[in-house]
Amino acid sequence: MIKIGYITSSMSSIDGWGRYSKYIVEAASNFVEIKAVITEAKAENETFISPVYAKLPRFSYRPIDQLKFLYYALKYFRGCDIIHSLVETSAFAAALASRILGAQLVMTLHGTAAVPPLKISLAREALRFAYRTAAITTTGSFFTEKQVRERVNFGECRFIPNGVDPETFHILSDAADKNFLLTVGWLEPRKGMDISIEALISLKDEFPDLVLKIVGGAKNKEFYENLKLIARRGGVENRVQFLGRITDEELVRLYNECSVFIFPARNFNNDFEGFPMVFYEANACGAPVVTTRGFGSEYAIKDGYNGILVDSEDADAIGRAIKKIVDDRELRGRMKENALVAAKEHAWDTIAKNQLIKMYNDALKLNGNK
Repeated sequence: MIKIGYITSSMSSIDGWGRYSKYIVEAASNFVEIKAVITEAKAENETFISPVYAKLPRFSYRPIDQLKFLYYALKYFRGCDIIHSLVETSAFAAALASRILGAQLVMTLHGTAAVPPLKISLAREALRFAYRTAAITTTGSFFTEKQVRERVNFGECRFIPNGVDPETFHILSDAADKNFLLTVGWLEPRKGMDISIEALISLKDEFPDLVLKIVGGAKNKEFYENLKLIARRGGVENRVQFLGRITDEELVRLYNECSVFIFPARNFNNDFEGFPMVFYEANACGAPVVTTRGFGSEYAIKDGYNGILVDSEDADAIGRAIKKIVDDRELRGRMKENALVAAKEHAWDTIAKNQLIKMYNDALKLNGNK
């Protein structure tokens, strides 16, 4: 059986990298032998498949931290056929360990952090070394791949979409349409929460009872305060609810009960989304998705099928898409059924079986391994 060593920041459901890592590793463990090394600061009450070692310091490009990453990769990944760096910051240590141990390197490219900086820095040189070493890289976003290739030459980048855990995200039998809009993610400009509020403002008179619920931690305090200011100036202060970070159980309930899930992702000062997992999580709960083109969205959301796609930075277009779905109950019903089909086709176990394991086998063949 193939042995895979995963290095990542966490396997916690409270952040995107951790959630991605958790589902990838758990799905892969059904088909390969795994080991994983994560940061010491893992979330409390998280359950992990064994073996997962919480040994790493906080992720950074500081030489002392990279040396610690390397030490633990060498300690725990001896005998592994492949080392898979699930977070870009760990890629240098994973690459060096793969060369020392004779393993193949696989890298996941999520979004902004995958792009080497233009200025000479430890981050730039570390990423360039990792790209030169990688047998195969993988991403859920052609936009991310394009941005990286503009900075560095590297080999094959294989598209593997993000998936969904159907045991966590599913239809609730007692859910009812509560007539609200929902968006989820850290409160930062690239997620487009300000555009979501502007869209609500454009609809406030036509839909006087429509509410926007925003789930996510306020990582960017200035942006958070600006969101409240936009809502206040637009006359919807009492119709925008900031719910902060919530449990998966609470999130599933919101996905089930919202009328539309909106995610107006954008490229903000070269800070951009990769492939947001919220697309299929919302779909798995029957929520139609309104989102912007790019950032993995054209693959996940088929315009008019399980959601609607609009151009970036266009609050009015977001508003028109919301109106189209909210006004037409028959359309919303069709999109709900289609959303469930799309999510079912992208369960993590299916992605692992059909795409992830094939990539690992192909990576081994590049080195003549069996």
